[in-house]
Amino acid sequence: MKAIEFSGDLSIYLQEYDYQPELTGKLDGIGDQCFTQALTNEIVLWKVNRYVRVNQKLIDELNLLTEFKNGEHRQGIKALNMLLETHGVDLPMASTLLRFRNPQVFQIIDQHAYRAVYGSKYPLYTGSPKDRKITTYFDYLDQVIELCRSKSMEFSTSDRLLYEFDKRHNGKL
Repeated sequence: MKAIEFSGDLSIYLQEYDYQPELTGKLDGIGDQCFTQALTNEIVLWKVNRYVRVNQKLIDELNLLTEFKNGEHRQGIKALNMLLETHGVDLPMASTLLRFRNPQVFQIIDQHAYRAVYGSKYPLYTGSPKDRKITTYFDYLDQVIELCRSKSMEFSTSDRLLYEFDKRHNGKL
């Protein structure tokens, strides 16, 4: 089932979201705080419990993303390219870093959220071409923006809602 086809109020799924609540709350509250290696580590650990080393140039690029507004995600292509070129970072991790940098513009893409939006299996693998990953992510964000508009949902928490929705309606991966 696609989230867009659900006739009820999707916001009920956000109430079920309780993934690492203490760290999630802390990361949700970072606001305009500058990214540092320590903060990046916390976000990475929040997502997959592993360490990713990022350079200062990438950190500086991530910090520029706070200026973007909803719908301007394609302007973040430089940061996304740099993230995807970083050892240990694939699209789900890159999208996680982007999401915590500016949740009004970026949301996490993973197997559950993708399936909730498109009704099909996540099409990418580690070895997928970088350009395909970028196109898939930006197209996904376009679809999430449209879903949020049509269902009167908050964009900033849509990844969590989609994750819970997919688990409930589409089962295990």
